Amino acid sequence: MPRRPPGLVYGENDRPPLPVLAALGLQHIFLMSSSLVLPVVLVSEIGGSFDQIRGVVALTMVACGLGTIAQALRLPGFGSGFLCPNLCGPNFFAACMSAAWLGGLPLMRGMTIAAALVEAVFSRTIRQLGFLFPPEVTGLVVLMVAESLVPLATSKFLGVNYEDDPISRLGLAVATVTLLTMIAANVWGRGKLRLYGVLIGMVTGYVCSLATGFFGPADLARLDRSPWVAVPWIDGMTDLAFRWSLLPVFVIVSITGALKSMGNLIMCEKVNDADWKAPNLERIGNGLLADSAALTVSGLIGGMASDTSASNVGLSAASGATSRYIGFAAGALFVALGFLPKISGLFSVMPAPVMGAILIFVTSFMIVSGVQIILGSGMDARKTFVVGIALIFGLSLDLVPGLYGSIRPARARGGRRSSPPRSGGSSTGTRTSRSCSWPPSPCASCSRPRDWLTRPSTSADSWRSRSWAGRPAGSCPACSRITSGGSGC
Repeated sequence: MPRRPPGLVYGENDRPPLPVLAALGLQHIFLMSSSLVLPVVLVSEIGGSFDQIRGVVALTMVACGLGTIAQALRLPGFGSGFLCPNLCGPNFFAACMSAAWLGGLPLMRGMTIAAALVEAVFSRTIRQLGFLFPPEVTGLVVLMVAESLVPLATSKFLGVNYEDDPISRLGLAVATVTLLTMIAANVWGRGKLRLYGVLIGMVTGYVCSLATGFFGPADLARLDRSPWVAVPWIDGMTDLAFRWSLLPVFVIVSITGALKSMGNLIMCEKVNDADWKAPNLERIGNGLLADSAALTVSGLIGGMASDTSASNVGLSAASGATSRYIGFAAGALFVALGFLPKISGLFSVMPAPVMGAILIFVTSFMIVSGVQIILGSGMDARKTFVVGIALIFGLSLDLVPGLYGSIRPARARGGRRSSPPRSGGSSTGTRTSRSCSWPPSPCASCSRPRDWLTRPSTSADSWRSRSWAGRPAGSCPACSRITSGGSGC
């Protein structure tokens, strides 16, 4: 039997009182909603209408809610029994975007289901692969999952979108107040106050954002235009397509996502057991099977690919509440919010400084936990090189991302592909018929890489972000010059 850690208020099998359960579930819902911007961007970029965007977001919420419930189950061979919520998977975004450009939403859904089948197979073979995951490797996985949150967390916290942008002093002030509020509740809070540290900080952050303009009339107007109740639906939501040429990409993304989920589940194990030594691979495999089921549901009903949330696992560790019943509550609420656009919209307009503060807060716990796992079994020369070399090259991908640009396949560097089909309904494609080179080439004037959001489009919603407004189609976001490469098209 696992020994209960002293700082744990509600363990994995404890059932909190209903009001406490609702409040704790609400905290997780706020974090789960932080990635809902991804389906908004994806559907917008393939020319989708507002109704299609709202429908995909709602269906994604339903799939993530069901995945959260499935993960909290502990059935024979299915479900880890941990509080490990699902959200819209950022690691799937680039692959889903490629599929949507090539064949619209049906192809994205079909390839998502293919990725889910790959993860299901991986979940059944993980026990045979246990020798590949000693404590130093599993700790490194947890540490790198936390590290992957650092760029997003710090950019949101500082209000910096591009590397040459100045730090937003007002945004930094809001983020700092939010973070200090959560730290104060966690360090000096008495009794069960630390359970609600993130929720208290979030409310404080929203109030400060409202006072400083980070949450303003435009956000309130968007909420006002949304209906109270609506059944999530888009035309052709059950249409599926498949392309063999995209399968290798989705296989790689699926295995990467499975390893990330594995790190999250190991983190859940460690938080719930003061004497944790090594991962329970059978339980983790059951959790991965539940994750693959959630990914399948995302593809079948028309949402974007889902994945387990590292930030939510960090939240449960920070709050001392890891009860799987919180997962049932958060999942059920998230499914319900898929049918309540006006309320769910409040979560999807979270101010960037508030989001950054929360991510900084929960990532701190994950980093320390990963280090503890690595050092817990004792270090020797062999383990030093295993951890050190892997950490060096893992960090180099974020520190010097252009370092590995030359090893991409030739087709990925210069291959040309056509836009999605022009039709309504299932494909949601309204692009022009010109082909695009992917990824976009650097600007010839300032040598800065172009963001894919600068691609020209015939859609009326081409320039959704205010930071891009007013620039000509094909211009560089850094110097606003139109060069011979256009935006890669």
